[in-house]
Amino acid sequence: MPLPAGPFLVDAHQDIAMHCQVHRRDLVDPGGKSCMITLGWLQQAGVRLICATLFVEHEHPSEVRLRMLNEQYQMYRMWLGQYPQELRLVTSRRELAELAAAPDVPGRDGQPAKPIGIVLLMEGLDLLAGPSELSSWFSRGVRMAGLTWNGRNRYASGTFSDGGGLTQLGFELLREYEQLGMILDLAHLNDQGISDVLENFRSPLCSTHANARELAGIERNLQDWQIREIGERRGVVGHVLLAPFIVQPWHTGDPQPPLSRALDHIEYVTELAGAAHIGIGSDLDGGLTVENTPEGINDVRDLQKLADGLAARGWSPERVAGFSGANWWSFLERSLPR
Repeated sequence: MPLPAGPFLVDAHQDIAMHCQVHRRDLVDPGGKSCMITLGWLQQAGVRLICATLFVEHEHPSEVRLRMLNEQYQMYRMWLGQYPQELRLVTSRRELAELAAAPDVPGRDGQPAKPIGIVLLMEGLDLLAGPSELSSWFSRGVRMAGLTWNGRNRYASGTFSDGGGLTQLGFELLREYEQLGMILDLAHLNDQGISDVLENFRSPLCSTHANARELAGIERNLQDWQIREIGERRGVVGHVLLAPFIVQPWHTGDPQPPLSRALDHIEYVTELAGAAHIGIGSDLDGGLTVENTPEGINDVRDLQKLADGLAARGWSPERVAGFSGANWWSFLERSLPR
């Protein structure tokens, strides 16, 4: 299956609907709300595909969170209907191939642009009453899901929880993933949970947004053996641009980390996982503001600076293209349902 022509970017973790919901803004209008993503900016950045999250902060009661989650889903559906030339839902390999071959469309700035694919990603499944409910979200178009966010739920323990791995319901949920063809996102699982998944799950997996724990020692980052295993399983690790994932210690109000430190993480993960198993998972418009990204990363249009920095370090054009988008694209080619 061919890749899109020319240079392109794939970002495997963007919290677009959450940001628009919280700040009451639209996809095409930044609204002056510390916005890092608009449709026009995605086009200008050369982004061809995003994994767009469904996620609600855990501070709300469950019934409120479920309502907000469904509102986010409807936002994506609304945008797909409003901008049918510019946005396409991707749920299968066939739709991915159609996206790769799609012609230019008029962009927001009047210049030709490529349509952008959306793969829906659920960030945590604690609102599912039972494993069988995963199929209802799959039928609505979700193709990637993580078992947890931070903390523990009925299926597994996330990072910053008291420990423990998958529960019995969690192991049942793995079977649902396999039967449906849902891609499993390891991000936010604790170490025991990652071990449980790697030992008991044979379907496609990845970590959409994590860095190297050896370089920034927080639990949300991956240990060396986990990075190697993801590479051996033909998964991808998405580089996240949140400052405490890049340098430790880091606290709100501290200086932005240098971009070079982000590049260090990318090279470190590449050495462990392999050049075909590293990509972008920025987390833009999620936990990020300009104050807690690396220097020079102000919005999605600056993602190209990562590729430029890697090229300046001697990376070949092929390896840079893999990191920028081809690795995630190839992963989805072999992981999405036919």
